Amino acid sequence: MSLINPQPPLNEDIPPAGGAEIGDKNEQWLSLARNAYDSSTDWVDTNLRYQWEKNLSNFNSRHPPGSKYLTSAYDKRSRLFRPKTRTVVRKLEAAMATAFFTNEDMMSISPSNPNDPMQMAGAAVAQSIMQYRLTNTIPWFTTMVTALQDAAIYGTVVSHQYWEFEEKDETFASVDDEGAEVVDMEGKPLREKVTSTIKDFPVIEVVEPENFRIDPASDWYDPISSSPYVIHLIPMFVQDVMERMDNKEWKKLSMGELLSTQTQDDDTLRLTREEPREDPLEDQFETVDEFKIVWVHKNIIKKDGQDWCFFTAGTQYLLTDPKPLQEMYPWLKDNERPYVMGKLNIEAHRVYPSATIELTEELQAASNDIWNQRFDNIKLAMNKRYHIRRDRNIDLDALFRSVPGGAVEMDDPDQDVRIVETRDVTASAYQEQDRINMDFDELQGNFSASTVGGARNLNETVGGMELIAGNTNSISEFVLRTFAETWVEPVLKQLLRLEQYYETDEHVTALMGEEVVGAEGEEVADFNQDEMMDELMKQNVLLKVNVGMNATDPVGRVQNLLYGVGSLAQFPGMEGKFNIDEIAKEVFAQLGYKDGVRFLRPTDDEDPKVAELQSQIEQMQMMLETDQVKMQGRMTIEQMKQESSLRAAQLRSQTELQKQVMGMQGDVGKLDVKRNEAYVKQQDADTRRAELMLQRDALLNQIVDQEIDRRMVENKDNVSKTGTMARNKYNKVPYEIG
Repeated sequence: MSLINPQPPLNEDIPPAGGAEIGDKNEQWLSLARNAYDSSTDWVDTNLRYQWEKNLSNFNSRHPPGSKYLTSAYDKRSRLFRPKTRTVVRKLEAAMATAFFTNEDMMSISPSNPNDPMQMAGAAVAQSIMQYRLTNTIPWFTTMVTALQDAAIYGTVVSHQYWEFEEKDETFASVDDEGAEVVDMEGKPLREKVTSTIKDFPVIEVVEPENFRIDPASDWYDPISSSPYVIHLIPMFVQDVMERMDNKEWKKLSMGELLSTQTQDDDTLRLTREEPREDPLEDQFETVDEFKIVWVHKNIIKKDGQDWCFFTAGTQYLLTDPKPLQEMYPWLKDNERPYVMGKLNIEAHRVYPSATIELTEELQAASNDIWNQRFDNIKLAMNKRYHIRRDRNIDLDALFRSVPGGAVEMDDPDQDVRIVETRDVTASAYQEQDRINMDFDELQGNFSASTVGGARNLNETVGGMELIAGNTNSISEFVLRTFAETWVEPVLKQLLRLEQYYETDEHVTALMGEEVVGAEGEEVADFNQDEMMDELMKQNVLLKVNVGMNATDPVGRVQNLLYGVGSLAQFPGMEGKFNIDEIAKEVFAQLGYKDGVRFLRPTDDEDPKVAELQSQIEQMQMMLETDQVKMQGRMTIEQMKQESSLRAAQLRSQTELQKQVMGMQGDVGKLDVKRNEAYVKQQDADTRRAELMLQRDALLNQIVDQEIDRRMVENKDNVSKTGTMARNKYNKVPYEIG
């Protein structure tokens, strides 16, 4: 089928506001949305739906539609399903968890200009904010697994990124300073209205591929942005839609009009996913109209070079007037939409590539056949068949019952009944099954016992096994790298822009403390926290997902790290330049230990980090322009040094006291004292590093503050609105449904 753009002409004139009848204008927008939905759905039904149904069935370990095992000819035969496809996806999920969640720096944010102190500070802020969101707010692990499953089953994964904001108004009785209720002149208690924030965070929503529509003739490289339209089908409870209508967010519809959009006859994929359970979206179990499901369409349609966004109830009724997409999502870049479409397999010039499950479809069918034929063979070998002469006096019930010690009445056993012998060929079936397993593993890039068993010539040596493992792991790593490049990284970049636009100054300050933003007070001249936060959050930074070779092999990553260190150590002048502590921490981090520091012994030797910190301090001091700023920095540093020295002195006093108390307790006490001494040594080393880090950060704060003052003077009338400033401009975050 040729890919012809199904989008209707978008250059027809739509009457401006205040011109022709509103009904005519609404009908034109509805016509655009309806034609886009119908044409894209027809293409999905013709080219994708049947294959997606088979993929879902194989993933759920059920025979797909049209399988011979679902016919009456197999009622008495074995028709089991061997869950090989599900195993393949589970191995891919495990490889993803290893590649993305055993590496502490899976995502790194760096300044686009490393010599710009503002960008350096902004990158540090963005890194901390993003790490907090992915750890505490967004269920990142579950989201990643869901996205990977969709990409493996459908060939694509679609996600929607937005900021969810919701407030709640509550009324409380007014009280005075002593807690007594305040009343008016008439003696009636006064009430005050309090608005509290319920939701204020970013969301990454993985959308079912069957509930997403784009033009199939879009550019395969970037289908979301190149498509003339994007349609997101959203199932909602009737009562939730009515709530939007009551709040005047959506146009009012009658209950009958609303219920006319509750079913989608072509939604067979949802039925396949829920089978053999009853479909929860069917209304046969509901008796209350408010609890029924209706379908709301979110339409993004490009007209006259601009994206417009509006909601419809199905394709019949307009729920909102079209608005420019940039008003609903002001954080978007030009020609960008709040959706990302990723994949596991790259197939040039195909918008919808083949799914991972689709690649093993025939192998799954062959595995089922071998499995069921082997079971049938075993049953026939153990339960013989008979040839029986017609019209003979034979007790058939007793013959078929075939119980131990039973008897069968017949006239002529030699002539009337003949046993049909069945050869046991299960040995060859097992051999064929091993070959199929090896083909599975080879195609999916899995290293298993089947792979080794099928390559005996290489299995005889350790090097041969490493070669097999390397070849198979490279496929998995390539697949995960494709997943990271097409979905993970674009999603995180949109999340970063959401944070830069909507994150509040209070939240940033609470997360960062004084690490980057400095300390309030007389030490920093002309300090303005809101302006500093906005300036830091708008910095141009680069985000990168660090998933490369050996991503699924932590031991391999460690070997590569040590090989690199060993290779560099052979060059003249490299002796003493390696930070052994950092290398050791990275080794433990790659092996899955988040706190590798606890494995390192305290040392009296100079920390290699000290020289690096001192070098940074010297460079920062050269960047300071006035003696006044230098003096302020020194005052802050001296105060910090005194506090650090006081903490160290307290630790030493505690240790000396423990020595005196434990000195008379034998060897056990002496051992504890030694442990305390080692702990004090470690604290001394940490204190020295902390002093230098505090000194570096104080100087960085001075530099950042000076840079802010300079830029604000230069751009006094053109201040970028981010963070809290953006909220003040738009009053609140533009509402979005999830």
